[in-house]
Amino acid sequence: MQSAIVQMILIVVAIAAAAIVAIIVYAQLSDNAPKTGDNIDLDRISTETLCDAVGGNWTDGNTPPCA
Repeated sequence: MQSAIVQMILIVVAIAAAAIVAIIVYAQLSDNAPKTGDNIDLDRISTETLCDAVGGNWTDGNTPPCA
């Protein structure tokens, strides 16, 4: 049976490993995210939320609606 100290050390190591993985994933996603000025094809956007997120103007009357 493991002692309480060994269990605490294992818990700390597991939390540290999870934090490292989370930091690496966040860094990779940040590097691949579109930057301001990137070529974004507004014609293909079909939701208002995404249109607002990329800096477009959502109007239902336009074709395409995000311009």
